[in-house]
Amino acid sequence: MSYNLSGHTELISEIKKQIEKKGRITFAEFMDIALYWPGKGYYTSENVRWGKDGDYLTSIDVSPVFGRLLAYQINEMWQNLGSPPQFSIIEVGAGREELSFHIRDTIKKLFPEFYKAVDFQLVDVNPVRELCSLTIEDGGIEPPSLRNDLYHRQAVDFQLVDVNPIHIQKLEERTSFHSSIEDIKPGITGCIISNELIDAFPVHRVVEMDGLKEIYVGYEDAGFMEIRGELSTSGLNDYLEKIGIKLEQGQKAEINLKALDWIKSIGALLKKGFVITVDYGLPARELFRHNRNGNLLCYYRHTMNNNPFHQIGYQDITAKVDFTSLAAAGRDAGLEVTGFTTQFHFFMGIGALGEFKEVEELNIGNLDAFQWNQGIKELMLPGGMGDDFKVLIQHKGVEAPLLKGFSFKDLKYTL
Repeated sequence: MSYNLSGHTELISEIKKQIEKKGRITFAEFMDIALYWPGKGYYTSENVRWGKDGDYLTSIDVSPVFGRLLAYQINEMWQNLGSPPQFSIIEVGAGREELSFHIRDTIKKLFPEFYKAVDFQLVDVNPVRELCSLTIEDGGIEPPSLRNDLYHRQAVDFQLVDVNPIHIQKLEERTSFHSSIEDIKPGITGCIISNELIDAFPVHRVVEMDGLKEIYVGYEDAGFMEIRGELSTSGLNDYLEKIGIKLEQGQKAEINLKALDWIKSIGALLKKGFVITVDYGLPARELFRHNRNGNLLCYYRHTMNNNPFHQIGYQDITAKVDFTSLAAAGRDAGLEVTGFTTQFHFFMGIGALGEFKEVEELNIGNLDAFQWNQGIKELMLPGGMGDDFKVLIQHKGVEAPLLKGFSFKDLKYTL
């Protein structure tokens, strides 16, 4: 079957070039070009990706309480480590940097002793900073996407300072910026965070056909096509064998080998502390169950489809995270599972109910409170974000820590 092409012409040309050179390419190679080709890929271009003007909403778009609650949990982590005088918070896939902004703002206001110890290191593949620096009346810094936010109505004077990361480093308090985690020196004491990062790593696609076969991408009759062949790496078979998964005849699946390499590199970076992973995903037994036939999804203008060859470079391509394999690979890197649960259960444990504002009656004066409360509900909605997003926390160098995020319900037995 051949798929009609649409999207960024330079990306399509590059994919065709690679196919002509090799005869076929893995889906992981295709996805890597479509999402990460320098300056042209979905994540490396200047296209708007998040929010109402983008392709999808993140938890940060829904409510600033997402970052606020994570700050509560990270403060408890710092205490679990004995309140060390230096504690790094590293966000990988920082994007617009709003998550780190809300975490930093909460720590500064509510946990002053912790704030004395903390520094932020933000990592993103896009070398062009998407935010300009802003000044507000109290001298703080706010991201521009908050200028119309119902929760941030202060008079704001927006001042574009520079898009060069080197200059902006001097303006943001205790914050450094990196294009790769390889730029960060190992031996970190602190917390490493990723939010909706791993689901966008390039994946291999496989199918069971009297033995595991790989689904490659080819080109024919002015369109891309799927080609089934031998595995490009024995790591694909090893991946399924390690978690005890056997696909049924004809079943397709996505395998994220890069996620394993990523968590191992994170384990090597961390000397003592925690890793927080928030993402779409499931334990392996659910993700690869026999009535599933792959989990690849694409997002374009707030609509979903399963055609990765549509709007190449202009639509997001994702696959749900296998949290079982992520936990197993983490153990190989010295990371033990602290807990695993849904976003709903995690925030209930931290105390999300205490974040709701009292509203006596519906009127204009209470509109902000209604919007605030609605955002919290959307974050925790069963059958929606509350169930779709999972939270995995791993630890290293600390003995059996207990965290409030897993006090409501811990599902690590499902991994």
